[in-house]
Amino acid sequence: MKKIISVFLAITITLSLFAVSVNASQTTDEKLMFNQDGTFKIIQVADLQDNTNPVKQTNEYIREIAKDEKPDLFILTGDNISDSVARGFTKAHSEKKVRKAIDAFMSVFEEIGVPVAIVFGNHDAEGLVSKEEQMAIYQEYDCCIAIDEGESLYGCGTYNLPVYSSDGEKVVYNLWMFDSNMYDDVNGGYDHVHEDQIEWYVKTSNELKAQNDGQPVPSMVFQHIIVNEIFDALEEVEKQKGAVKDDNGKYFVLPEGAKGTLREIPCPGEVDSLQFEKMVEQGDVKAMFFGHDHKNDFEISHEGIDIVNTPTSGFGSYGDDNRGVRVITLNEEDTSVYETEIITYLDNYCTEPLEVFLYHVQGLKFIWDMFLMGLTYPIKAITTLFA
Repeated sequence: MKKIISVFLAITITLSLFAVSVNASQTTDEKLMFNQDGTFKIIQVADLQDNTNPVKQTNEYIREIAKDEKPDLFILTGDNISDSVARGFTKAHSEKKVRKAIDAFMSVFEEIGVPVAIVFGNHDAEGLVSKEEQMAIYQEYDCCIAIDEGESLYGCGTYNLPVYSSDGEKVVYNLWMFDSNMYDDVNGGYDHVHEDQIEWYVKTSNELKAQNDGQPVPSMVFQHIIVNEIFDALEEVEKQKGAVKDDNGKYFVLPEGAKGTLREIPCPGEVDSLQFEKMVEQGDVKAMFFGHDHKNDFEISHEGIDIVNTPTSGFGSYGDDNRGVRVITLNEEDTSVYETEIITYLDNYCTEPLEVFLYHVQGLKFIWDMFLMGLTYPIKAITTLFA
């Protein structure tokens, strides 16, 4: 699907030319805690990927979800803004657009008053405004608890968030945030979590383990780009209805026992990163949550770790009828299990025929945005002649 969109974008452009560890440095001052009822609720928001004028329905939906679910934490898992946002005529113009696009949703989270963690995707910083500069903008909001680890690790925004017991005395859960980076300049395709990030994870995981009487602290991972092991978890089949095809002509379906749906081929990086392998070895990670592939909403157990994909939460790019957010509920009494579900726009917040109609109309928004993005290139080229 991503290749189809890339081709569409290329055509559009062409036509327009003619027309924690508690002691680790990557921690936050915010102390996350289980509630007195023993629960801790997370809402994952994936691939908003919108511009400076997002669909009004998105923010209304987030407000309603927050009111209904009463989350303890929001996590934005990358492609939070559109790639077109940071591609202004000048650096100052780009920064202004980026700031406005970020404010369009962060002001809503600020209003809700729930902590927000963020990681970056492949589209966030494709223009003139770097991830580090964007992170500084996010950190201007009181609700933001994301961390810029500086130059200690590859990328920007790899950190961990300990979740304390309801009495605040002990770390009983841990949330890993990884920058899965953007594009692989050496091997082509999407990037992956790099070696120094993995080394930091192992070191911090061991520190948490040592502080927990030698037992691994149950954990979850949140990042944008899915791991290569997804293709080991899927079942390869002959061509059949419902199967999705990869670039090599192979067909895949969800394995028996998996939940959710596989609606497009997953798009991990080209390099077989050791991230998943090391997490299996450490024995602390219960589940990994991804965005990136906008139509997928599956949950697959593989080698003791759940590989979970969350569909797009916004209207800034392509999607399906499963647009929504993922709610994840942890249990302090039994940290070996968790509950999760997708809460969609259509099933929960489109009760009238007009609302359903508007939902589908909004889903076409990104096509218009792509057309406008294509127009910026010839305009920018022309303006440079008179600069």
